[in-house]
Amino acid sequence: MGHCGWAAGIQSRPENQGMNDSFLPVEYTEQRRDRRTHILAMLLFITVMTGVVSAFLWKRTEWRKVEEVRKQVEIRYEQAGIEVGQLMLLQQAQQATIEKAELAAALVEKVPRSILLAELINHMPPGLGLDELKLESTRIIIKPDPKDTKGHKGRSAVRSTEDKGPPAAPVYDTRLSLTGFAATDVHVSEFLAALNDHVLFQDVNLVSSRENISDNQVSREFRIKMKLRREADSRALRDPSDASDHTPAAIVEAGTHE
Repeated sequence: MGHCGWAAGIQSRPENQGMNDSFLPVEYTEQRRDRRTHILAMLLFITVMTGVVSAFLWKRTEWRKVEEVRKQVEIRYEQAGIEVGQLMLLQQAQQATIEKAELAAALVEKVPRSILLAELINHMPPGLGLDELKLESTRIIIKPDPKDTKGHKGRSAVRSTEDKGPPAAPVYDTRLSLTGFAATDVHVSEFLAALNDHVLFQDVNLVSSRENISDNQVSREFRIKMKLRREADSRALRDPSDASDHTPAAIVEAGTHE
């Protein structure tokens, strides 16, 4: 009976008297639980901070690599810019050389007088001679288009005059006048046809053809006017050296030339 009463007395003890199911004080249990919670929180904080620091260090390393790549790219761009500048200078020098060569070639006489005279004489039919040869050249001045200069005033006009390109080669309009004699009009017609078919001449016209009696000999005195083509070049002839070789004999045979 007594034993049962003691057991009942134990079971009827209230829970707020510092005991629990494990027979440990409540304060001790709560301290252990708090300590465990603090340890877990500290471990979690350390883990998070370790991840953050590792990510920062990794990101910093990546940024350093990116910065090195960027510097290398800038160095390459600078080197490429220098090479492009040198290439542009070479192209400008090449263009200037080409323009100078073209200007020098334009200033050189494309049809020498000797070859011109040789071509005239070599295309003369037998029985035809020249008394006089006149050659006149007039420089052609190309005026700018008034539409381009219209509206340019003040500084703009000054800039337009300053921004001129390379000097253009002079262009000449060359005219020839031939005076000679022939046995008949047939010889004059043959000579006129030969000049019309020639690659160096254009606008060949017979100005006059009249009968002339000298020393009891009847001949036809003629006068021909024509122009030298602007694009005429003696190099277009097949063999100008042969014509030049025949020039002295032809000149002696033709008579007086001016």
